[in-house]
Amino acid sequence: MYVRRAAASATISSTGLVVVAVVVAQVLRVELSLAGLAVAGLGGAVGLAVAALGYVVYRFEFTVRQTVRIAAWNLLGVVVITLALVLIYGYQDALGSPPAAPVFTGTVLVAISSLAHVLIGINDARRIRAGALERERQKLSVLSRLVRHDLRTISQYLYGDASRARHADTPEERDAVADDLEETAADLGGLHDNLQTLRKLVETNRTDAEHVDIVDLVGDAVIGARQDYPDASIDLDAPESAPAVAGEYVESAVRELVENAIEHTDGPVSVAVTREDGWVSVAVQDEGAGVPESEREIVLGEREVTQLRHASGLGLWVAKWVADAYDGDLSFDDGVVRLRFRSR
Repeated sequence: MYVRRAAASATISSTGLVVVAVVVAQVLRVELSLAGLAVAGLGGAVGLAVAALGYVVYRFEFTVRQTVRIAAWNLLGVVVITLALVLIYGYQDALGSPPAAPVFTGTVLVAISSLAHVLIGINDARRIRAGALERERQKLSVLSRLVRHDLRTISQYLYGDASRARHADTPEERDAVADDLEETAADLGGLHDNLQTLRKLVETNRTDAEHVDIVDLVGDAVIGARQDYPDASIDLDAPESAPAVAGEYVESAVRELVENAIEHTDGPVSVAVTREDGWVSVAVQDEGAGVPESEREIVLGEREVTQLRHASGLGLWVAKWVADAYDGDLSFDDGVVRLRFRSR
């Protein structure tokens, strides 16, 4: 990762250093007029500025993709002005009045164009970075609300169980309370695991994505769900492989969707992996009524989180943020929850 960032930044600095080298060579080789010296001074200053910006871009906390994007802006500035100068100089030469010192003057113009485009690229990257930080802020806000919501629900269960324990007179009643306390403790442990996953997802960006086999990750998720829910019927229909641009958290997302389906229906749960039109799709279906519309709207951003009314846990948010982290999407359709990731 650091090598790619360094290479992209080096291309920017190299542009500036080439400009400085051409300007210095011209000053040493030709006796310039006052106007020529002014042009040389401008070109040298701009070249040094571009070289320095390459270092600044490397030192600033831009991602690999953002650094490459800035380097691409620099290349665009160099290529566009160079092509324009070639056409202009060619036209002047055809008219019998070729320009004087075309390499020198052209290099100064290339330097100015490069500087302008690098600054445009930095501003573009900062805009993208600001958008990413805002999305992280929104995720943390959502996470805070959800945690308070689920902790309040678990606390209510604990208070209720404590009250029942005080009034339990028979071994059967005490065993029932113990079973409920054990289930509540498991919910609390699951909440902790989900929080850890969500925290990591907040820190994940699309540069962490790689080519993975979705079938392997989904298979691991189904195996884990079958171990935790031995009485549940979970069917898996998948090809031998389905490579996609994603990452390890896909397993967590599918696991959450499968467990959510198991806990909300008594029937079988089916998981299907398919490949279609440049996407790899993971569909989780059960025989229940599906995710309530109000919860779907909240998770998909169609309703404010402040309107949260259902204690459905963090599972759907894990799936949503996994999709976001890998540039995929999450959708709901007639009892089917579908995750999709790009296959290329």
